[in-house]
Amino acid sequence: MSRLPSSFDVEDADVEEMTFPQKIAFHCKQQPLVPIGALLTTGAVVLAAQNMRIGNRKKTQFYFRWRVGLQAATLAALVAGSFIYGKDKYDQKKKEDQMKEKAKLREQLWIKELERRDNEAQERKKKAELARMKTKENEAAIAKLEQELKELESKTK
Repeated sequence: MSRLPSSFDVEDADVEEMTFPQKIAFHCKQQPLVPIGALLTTGAVVLAAQNMRIGNRKKTQFYFRWRVGLQAATLAALVAGSFIYGKDKYDQKKKEDQMKEKAKLREQLWIKELERRDNEAQERKKKAELARMKTKENEAAIAKLEQELKELESKTK
């Protein structure tokens, strides 16, 4: 992982983009009891089939009963996991919505800050333009006064 994590990253938002083995690993991490139950159920069926081939009816019946119990436990784990994961997903959606609202608020605040800075810059430009105009007026007045002073000096000589 060469990229930095972001507060906007959502772990399971891109499940659709995962490959099949990645999806399996992801869902096994979400509900670890379901694959364990499926493997135990499969083991019970395999042992029952082996004992049936051998002709050991008592052990065959024993393993088939275990298969039924393990299937029920796997189903219960699946339902419980779905309930818990669904609640977590709801909470995660709620957090995502809060984060989106917070991001929108930050964006609005940033836009207001940019507008404020832009207004300040425009006001400074106006003040600078007024100062330039006053300077030009003062320069014209100074030039006029200097001209009058030269005229007065020439008259006094």
